[in-house]
Amino acid sequence: MNLEYPGLPEGWTGDTVHRLRSDRPVAVIGDIHGSATLLDELLRRLHGRAVIVVGDVGDRGPDTRGVVERLVAADAVGVMGNHDLWLATWAAGEGLDPLALSGAMGGRATLASYATTPEQASERCDMPAAHRRWLLGLHVVIDLDVAGERYWVVHAGIPSDREFEGIELDQVVPWLAEHHAPDLMWRANDPEAMLPVGRPIIMGHQPRPEPLDTGDVIAIDTGAGKPSMGRLTALLLPERKFITVG
Repeated sequence: MNLEYPGLPEGWTGDTVHRLRSDRPVAVIGDIHGSATLLDELLRRLHGRAVIVVGDVGDRGPDTRGVVERLVAADAVGVMGNHDLWLATWAAGEGLDPLALSGAMGGRATLASYATTPEQASERCDMPAAHRRWLLGLHVVIDLDVAGERYWVVHAGIPSDREFEGIELDQVVPWLAEHHAPDLMWRANDPEAMLPVGRPIIMGHQPRPEPLDTGDVIAIDTGAGKPSMGRLTALLLPERKFITVG
């Protein structure tokens, strides 16, 4: 099953599991999907918090370039989403995945934001070096500690149909990151059916009208880049509260 999913680009420089400890307030931002205007509005309300993104920063919305520019300026870190994979692969000079040009992915809007046509993109990558470094530095998983509270940041959450026999609960996410990384970026994992793994999982990937906190899973994709939804959410930590704009 995993072989159907594109893997990480050869030029990738991120970590499989990136450990991050913060003693200052943090905002984890859901799927942005090229919505730079919503991101501007949200950043104004974060008052200088450390910024983490849960993946899918580009596609669909009109200004992926502007989104990446703002995230670079904010010194944001994040995890790789399925929409980020093709962009990072293109940034690494490893070609353009035709899947990116499909209506479901919405990559044509991303290329347009970089003033590039699909024909030009198939031959070269026109992207600022800082954007390239940032995209290739996205991680598979972030092991997040905010003021002593631990979380996993994973784009698509964890699959509920896998067997984890013999694996300690606190090792399920690192094991998946090491052995089945595409599952954490591509699979349609239902946050309300997810296996509890001993600490909350913060995820995006599954758009919903409102953010969700089940206790074990915090889902923060509220449909930015989708005309029918078009909202962007941040999870504030350590307060464990939401801010949604749009």
